[in-house]
Amino acid sequence: MLPMDAKKNADSYSYPNGMLNSGYVGGVLRNPDPANGICYIQQTRNENHMLPIAFDPKKTPLPRNIQEGDLIFAICHASGERKEDQRIVHMKSISFEQPNTMHLDKRFADDLLRKWGSLVHAAAKDSGTPDSIRKLEEQFGRSSDTQARLDSIDWRVLGLNKNATNTVRLAGFIQAKSLEQNRVGPDGKPLNDRLVVLLRQTKDPDKSIAIRWYSKNLRPLAEKLHRGIPISVSGEFRLDVKAIAPPDPDSGIAPVSSIPFIQAKDFPSPVAPGSDLIRVIPSWAAELFERPTQREVEASAPSSDAERQALFAAIQPSAT
Repeated sequence: MLPMDAKKNADSYSYPNGMLNSGYVGGVLRNPDPANGICYIQQTRNENHMLPIAFDPKKTPLPRNIQEGDLIFAICHASGERKEDQRIVHMKSISFEQPNTMHLDKRFADDLLRKWGSLVHAAAKDSGTPDSIRKLEEQFGRSSDTQARLDSIDWRVLGLNKNATNTVRLAGFIQAKSLEQNRVGPDGKPLNDRLVVLLRQTKDPDKSIAIRWYSKNLRPLAEKLHRGIPISVSGEFRLDVKAIAPPDPDSGIAPVSSIPFIQAKDFPSPVAPGSDLIRVIPSWAAELFERPTQREVEASAPSSDAERQALFAAIQPSAT
């Protein structure tokens, strides 16, 4: 648990490895498991999208007065892992907080209630509305149904894309990128381009953090982002959920796979020399500008077809 003076000074916990790495996730506490150091923060009625949050039960215990179904906030660090043929992101809490008047403002309520109001897929488990969400509705009213906060990159709505319930800010060095274009959904309809970037903050390239951009025509952005460039970006912690089998005939619920990742909510910004976003230049950063060996290429490149074509973004806005 962070001491009070540390909570007032974000610099004291936002720079592991000397680079900006700070996440904030708020929502409904689900399935707390201190023995295994894991809990979930739910932001939508769809239980497939509950966000896994790891924690050390000795150093960062859950507040005793917060129970299953209550609102909770977690200050987190993000890290990456290569697991078989996938790149996944882990969020580990360095502090849990009980909601107070500083957190529970109109902006937070609107963002959380808007997420909770999303329709649930017919083959997914619907949590309904817990008391904590119902009380939030009574206090602030239902979130208005607006198209202003689009789930895409568009310079006209970037300010509205900032989510008061789920924000991750990162800075580091580009390890690899992949761009996937001409994507088609299961229904045959065209999908936005997907750009995936591996952002490296540690000596081990397998711990690079997977960041995704979704928009139309991401090629100009991808072409400007090169291996070794230091960048900063803001995004949200999300799950890429896909059904892996037909729904169960009895329950109607389909089994799914889920891949945690960071979805960028703005364009990456270059980090200038001497910037406060990267305070330590590690020795391994110079290696990124050298020609990668075959082993390094294999270690950093995505393995699945979906990721192979999808990994970087640039600094030029594109129409959505």
